Amino acid sequence: MKFINLTRSIEIGANSYFLDFGDDGHLVLDAGLHPKIEGELATPHFQSLEDYPVDCLIISHAHHDHTGALPLFLRKYPNLKVFLSEPTYHLTLPLLHNSVEVMLKQRLALQIPEYPLYTHKEIDHGTERWQICHINKEWSLNGYPNPKHEPLTFRFYPSGHILGAVGVRIFHRGRRIFYTGDVSFKEQTLMLPADFPQDGIDVLIIESTRGAQEMEKGITRQTEIQRLIDRIENTFDRGGSVLIPIFALGKTQEIITTLFFEQQKGRLRKCPIYIGGLSRSFSEIYDRLSSRSLRRYPGFKILDTIAPIVVNGKKTHKIQPVKGELYLVTSGMMNENTISNILAQKFLPNEKNSIFFVGYCDPESPAGQLLATPRGNLVVLNSSSKPQPVLCEVDHFDLTSHAQREDILSYIQLLEPRTCILVHGDPTALEWFKQKIEEESPHINLVIPPPGQLINV
Repeated sequence: MKFINLTRSIEIGANSYFLDFGDDGHLVLDAGLHPKIEGELATPHFQSLEDYPVDCLIISHAHHDHTGALPLFLRKYPNLKVFLSEPTYHLTLPLLHNSVEVMLKQRLALQIPEYPLYTHKEIDHGTERWQICHINKEWSLNGYPNPKHEPLTFRFYPSGHILGAVGVRIFHRGRRIFYTGDVSFKEQTLMLPADFPQDGIDVLIIESTRGAQEMEKGITRQTEIQRLIDRIENTFDRGGSVLIPIFALGKTQEIITTLFFEQQKGRLRKCPIYIGGLSRSFSEIYDRLSSRSLRRYPGFKILDTIAPIVVNGKKTHKIQPVKGELYLVTSGMMNENTISNILAQKFLPNEKNSIFFVGYCDPESPAGQLLATPRGNLVVLNSSSKPQPVLCEVDHFDLTSHAQREDILSYIQLLEPRTCILVHGDPTALEWFKQKIEEESPHINLVIPPPGQLINV
């Protein structure tokens, strides 16, 4: 097998990887756009593929850094087939359409002439080549289930990250290659933990997102939930409201369901909960698939049961937070001109209010800047606005949907693959895994693939 890392740098960015099996087939795993870069530089490095055909594209889950460049692959390869799980199929469509709308706004605001990189029509036309592949079945690269005498096949395994997220086991002439995608080995409120192969893997391609973050002793998901609930209650007691900047897909559905169950248990008072329009769209899909997808509480419907209030993005500037309200709105990084960024500027001056983060915050994002600013100091959340004093409470709660680095390391050591390829991690994260594997499992051939370089595996 030959392997090319199609990302443009070693970091958490535009996930996309090319696997060459010679005459038996050529495939790409994931097709992400870089979340922090604009224009063509956000795309996978297509120049690395100029000498190769691509037969199919396999998508691990619907997050933008794994799907955002999907229409570009379909444009470049007219006969390309795309394979996804059923939830990923349905979640990816509104995500890509929203991406077009964002790029149209950025074209004007940031003067990026090549935006949008693709159109609504192109997305809809491309779905003709998308195919749902169910888990626990073997599939051929032609899209046939349970193939016989095929040299190259694949199978999906639930990864526990978000609805529909899968790892991919590839079988090639007696060798087994496993790609984790993004994974959670621990149960979340809605999502079950990953159900991955426990042995028999020759080559493991595994994410390393949290390699630089040590798991603190005594800190669990449940203790973080309890701490969050206590802080929300304290905010309400002093007459304030709470803003939780959040990702529309995955994190919104997890957190709003968590808050609902805490209300049912009497640990959190009943209160108005606001979400954004895109979060509603994704929640509708979660609800539609509630009885036929791998998740906890089958049949539980978020929108019908919790009945959140949908914020009209066009009227965000008119919103004035009132005591006892909860806002779960995008973006999670509080990017400029998003609902969470606009509302945060209204929350900051009131010491009764709170802004709580429940996911990853890039240090360079407005969310990261706010977290790094001591209370009472000035922060700039929007380049067109003046610095503001941070008077409200600000805190972070570790409710990640990624596996802890210790759990990733344990899985690598459980499988003992001949070769382990580390992807989807910053240099400090990769270095931690490199050191641990070389010390504790020196017989494993460890590979950190440089961008754009062909590697024989």
